[in-house]
Amino acid sequence: MYIHLGYLRGQIRLRNPENVNNSDNIGSILKHHRLKLNLTLEDSAEGICSISYLSKIENSLIRPSQKYIDQLEEKYHTNLRFVSTTHTQLLHQLIENLFYQQNELVDISIFDEPNYQTKLNEFGYLVSQHDLTTAREKYLDLNPYVKNLNDLELAFYLFLTAKLLSSQGRIKEAFSILAIPKDTVKNLFLKYLIETERLSLATTMNHHPYISLNYETLMNELIENEFYHKVHEIKFNYMSYLVQFIDEDKLNLMLDKAKSMEVYQKNYLKAKYYFENMQYENSFHLLKDQLHDDIGSYKLAIFVLNRSKQVHTLKQLLVDRPITADNHLNLITEYLLLKILPKTEPEKLVDFIQSKVMKVHDLPDQVDCLIFWYEEGYHYLKKIGYYKDATKLGHLIFRKLKDLSTNFD
Repeated sequence: MYIHLGYLRGQIRLRNPENVNNSDNIGSILKHHRLKLNLTLEDSAEGICSISYLSKIENSLIRPSQKYIDQLEEKYHTNLRFVSTTHTQLLHQLIENLFYQQNELVDISIFDEPNYQTKLNEFGYLVSQHDLTTAREKYLDLNPYVKNLNDLELAFYLFLTAKLLSSQGRIKEAFSILAIPKDTVKNLFLKYLIETERLSLATTMNHHPYISLNYETLMNELIENEFYHKVHEIKFNYMSYLVQFIDEDKLNLMLDKAKSMEVYQKNYLKAKYYFENMQYENSFHLLKDQLHDDIGSYKLAIFVLNRSKQVHTLKQLLVDRPITADNHLNLITEYLLLKILPKTEPEKLVDFIQSKVMKVHDLPDQVDCLIFWYEEGYHYLKKIGYYKDATKLGHLIFRKLKDLSTNFD
């Protein structure tokens, strides 16, 4: 399942929030039944109303008279049921659950109603339960209803979409999509969910201007509102970004002050510092006990072992790798499995990089992955005499790094 952001942005542009009337949700319910029967707008409107009129009804721009409702009920062979206020209550509860990272279970039978709010709530519930595989399937069911969403629902939908994108390694797109709600988010929990997620994404891209402009402000706002768990979250992400620029004494001082930070987070930050400073044995020692519990530690560990040429340990780690939707991490593990095979020629590694990294897939948005491909590609391209291609790869990656670090909405 691929999330097409061009289509999503187009749907949002067509949406007219000033005219949206979804108090009883009749438009999205009609759309649900039409799509369920695989009918086009032309098929459904025939003998009842114009195509444009039915389109406006489905997108909650106008409310049909009872005469049209009766005729459409007959065509769809159903009795239309309207949304209840419990869906709005559940929406707010799901936002709060995601904000406080609570995995509260609900009766999934409530997701059987044929309206978009039920679909949105189910999508949010699956993300809150970290069931991103099923959430991707539900995303497609919700896609036709973007024009029905009110401002709060749209902001929640975009936040959930960004979570799916980032899980696939599409960091820049997730960062970009979170800029759409801007100041329209009235729910305080959702506002800070979006802002903390965006700052977290910025730290993985080395988006220096965004981090500099927003980190201190966001920290102060979260402290003022007593959202201390979010303070710790963005502080960890910020320190993960900062370790490439500071010395060990400064890092130790910051870690000593971070009293509420988890042990595995401190280990990761120290390990990342050691990796940046080529102290690979120290780095892996800190990571080895948390490889299967933290995907970030796993990724850093395979970078450490690859650089330090610990082939046997790296092989064990690659064979027992965690399941992830991150296509860029999966591509790196696929490459390393090829690299550690006995008698793998440099030409095979170069072919992999040229065909799969430079042509088939977009370059990754994470700085650590870009540096990995630069080191691997530049080394092996030069080794077999492809100096022009090595230079080309270097230009592509440094252009990507510049784009990530300076991109503004």
